[in-house]
Amino acid sequence: MKTKAKETVLRYGMLPAGGSVTVALSGGADSVALLHLLRQLQKELDFSLSACHVNHLLRGEESERDERFVRALCEEWKIPLTVFRENVAVFAEEEGLSLEEAGRTVRYRCLRQAAKGGIIATAHTRSDDAETFFINLTRGTGLKGLCGITPKQKDLIRPLLFCTRQEVQEYLAQEGLSFVEDSSNESDDFVRNRIRHHLMPQLLRLQPAFYELFGRTKEHLRQDEDFLQQSAQRLLSDARCQNGLSAEKLRDAHPAVLFRALKAFLGEQGLSCGSVVFSQLQNLLEKKSGRLQIDPVWTVQLQKGVLQVVRSQEPVSSEPMILSAGEAFTHPLAKGRILPVNYEQFKNLWEQDCNILKNAIDCDKICGKIFLRAKIEGDALRPVHRGVTKPLRKWWNELGVPPQKRERLPVLADERGPVWAAGLGVDERAAADKRSKTIWVIDIEEAEQ
Repeated sequence: MKTKAKETVLRYGMLPAGGSVTVALSGGADSVALLHLLRQLQKELDFSLSACHVNHLLRGEESERDERFVRALCEEWKIPLTVFRENVAVFAEEEGLSLEEAGRTVRYRCLRQAAKGGIIATAHTRSDDAETFFINLTRGTGLKGLCGITPKQKDLIRPLLFCTRQEVQEYLAQEGLSFVEDSSNESDDFVRNRIRHHLMPQLLRLQPAFYELFGRTKEHLRQDEDFLQQSAQRLLSDARCQNGLSAEKLRDAHPAVLFRALKAFLGEQGLSCGSVVFSQLQNLLEKKSGRLQIDPVWTVQLQKGVLQVVRSQEPVSSEPMILSAGEAFTHPLAKGRILPVNYEQFKNLWEQDCNILKNAIDCDKICGKIFLRAKIEGDALRPVHRGVTKPLRKWWNELGVPPQKRERLPVLADERGPVWAAGLGVDERAAADKRSKTIWVIDIEEAEQ
């Protein structure tokens, strides 16, 4: 396992000299093995090492046991540790997420906070990757979904991705390392566990070399996906003209390349391209002219040999409005007021409604004046508890907000950019916390659409 993991680290340039790495340490077998391995490689590859543990508070005493184990382990190995205690069940209820989705969101938010811009190492193995493959397969997916987990993705690295769970167990036994067991891993209530407990053993009986063969297959799939994406980008570039895309150049493309090109083209407007829309676009391309209504706002039209996306409804025309705390306001996008409160007053409001966190701004974190306006190109937000920054159009697309409504949603911004957006709440950089002295609670009623 050690040799495989080191080869993975070097092959993908996971640990640049002088960098910092934070290990996601649950206390389970995989994460303990990863921390031990990186500890051994630390001097050789010249990087600083730390760990982060997130107690989800879901398993009572067992969660407390895991935290105690992790603290003791890092103290023994002299590894800096950051521990977060997050009530994932409450967060899941507030956000309307499953426990699994909420746990993942909270975990990565905490990891990025602990890493402070450095690299995050997670202990995903080839076994996890194979399970993810079958989960995606049962839900219905394309080639990209079948490619599964990647070894390196922006600030995330997975040094154990080419090692199986059995190899990890053997490594722990050889090194005499202890770890904790998560009792929820034994439950068949989760799809992943059912695949792990029932499907994978049968596959290994049928083909003992399954993981090795799976790895080869996955590499082929990834190469194919990369080639198709590159081909789609070339097609998109070649087909671009002043007002859209050349239908003639699109018609000759292979469907696999055409689908990816059109998906990227529509994605530029925050529009999705599923199999039904793609089939309709193919039919449209076969004609000399025509229109396809994507949604109430956007239409794809073919005219004079050019395929283009046009707006069928104009956005609200309005100027930004400077807001003052305590004063009521009326604007074409919304009406309401910003309530200034101190922390004690805010705490009382919080106890009555925990969702107030999404609408509470620390006024000392505001840069300059605060404005009410519609979204503009380049607007992005890092909502509290989400742990990731995305353009507003992507957030609203994920929430299922129709494009015609996105242009009419209110945004609060200071001189740096958005600090609050409808349906998403406050940006992490402006969020109120226990150190806040003056807090602005946003009370907004959106204009009727």
